[in-house]
Amino acid sequence: MRIRRSRSRFVAMAAAAAIAVAGGVLTGGTANAAEPSQFTVVEGAIRTATGTPMPASGTHASLWGNSSYATTSISGSGRVLIGAIGDNCQGWPTVRVTVDGVSVGQTTIVSATSYGTYPVGAAVGAGQHTVRIQLINDFRDDTCDRNVHIAYARMETTGTTDTKFSFAVMPDTQQEVLSSSDSRFLNRTNWLVQNRSALDLRFVTSSGDVVNWDTPDHSQYVVARNAMRPIENAAIPYALALGNHDTQATGVGGSARDPEHTRELVRDTTVFNQFFTVSQYRAVKGQFEAGKVDNSYSTFEAGGVQWMVLTLELWPRVEAVNWAKNVVAANPRHNVIVVTHDYIDGSGNIEQSASYGATSPQYLFDNLIKQYANIRFVFSGHVGIAANRVDTGVNGNKIYSFLQTFHSNTTDPVRLVEIDTAANSLRTWIYAPYTNQSFTEYDRSFTGIGVVR
Repeated sequence: MRIRRSRSRFVAMAAAAAIAVAGGVLTGGTANAAEPSQFTVVEGAIRTATGTPMPASGTHASLWGNSSYATTSISGSGRVLIGAIGDNCQGWPTVRVTVDGVSVGQTTIVSATSYGTYPVGAAVGAGQHTVRIQLINDFRDDTCDRNVHIAYARMETTGTTDTKFSFAVMPDTQQEVLSSSDSRFLNRTNWLVQNRSALDLRFVTSSGDVVNWDTPDHSQYVVARNAMRPIENAAIPYALALGNHDTQATGVGGSARDPEHTRELVRDTTVFNQFFTVSQYRAVKGQFEAGKVDNSYSTFEAGGVQWMVLTLELWPRVEAVNWAKNVVAANPRHNVIVVTHDYIDGSGNIEQSASYGATSPQYLFDNLIKQYANIRFVFSGHVGIAANRVDTGVNGNKIYSFLQTFHSNTTDPVRLVEIDTAANSLRTWIYAPYTNQSFTEYDRSFTGIGVVR
């Protein structure tokens, strides 16, 4: 058993003792809590709250090991909702929630500042319930320490689930990063944040070619990185697929950097991973390769159901496809959104060539996309302008695939996808905020999409 926290743990223990003496109200500190903490903590401490919005007690329950847990008693019916912040240390903290001795589910806390609201598990019946919240993925190294801090636990009000929400898919932005004076990329992300409530925007992704080519000063990455900051500051989870231009295979002007080593260089994504990381993406739950976002999956809840965004490298290696198969199979109740750079062409046909990658889009369809009943959408770029197709998987499920590439020199399109889980429908459209331009020829609506619940 390791000894941890050194001085910080003794401070926490002292704070917990002070609270116990004062009946749950911090004394001799910076907070005068309005009411006692609702939690009893084992292998943790009650500390002064540091996130927002401030809980009524002015405190949160800090958990710092896999033997740490907080318990409370709450009344009502519905799902358990918890508010928490976390300390990211090579990943965000995950907690398991138990109600009346039965595990109802787990959730990953993806903010260090906003307590947010995390619904966990299925609804429980009316009554007085004992709720236990336990940290289950403790981690620490010389530079950081993964902890979680629980501000509150309560029951949701039944019948209030909002069944309609949206997510955004950015096209190839490679033409928008060539100059620091080009504001189109930033204009798009600012617009998404400004319209977050109206859209009920839950996730942002990109179909790749975020930049055009790398330079010694990484200037294009700097433009892209700055353009994504509004999304990060608004705490909207996102994930960017990588295109060929986001690798070292592409050199100045968009041509091959080293034609004799293109196949090797297409897997060199070192620079991309310096500018875009798991902690910035916020909702990543797993990666094919540690420290790389090339193949990763993120999860979120919206419309009363679970969603997964699975980003895959361009023309993925067989090993990456096999990893993705395991991820999808292990999460059968998640509605899966696959994002990869090259999949369908401008006419809506599945691409057949692996080019200078490992497998073709047809291979991806045959071995992953059509094989699992919970895969719902595929988004891609690379070629053409915009297109779509509908396929039927081996389990009878419909799979909706959309292309949005554009390579625009004048504006900043973004595909919006609105899902209504009650109506079992989707609506998608493409809009460019920089020029206030709608591409209505690409509007599409579908019903009977088969949401997994």
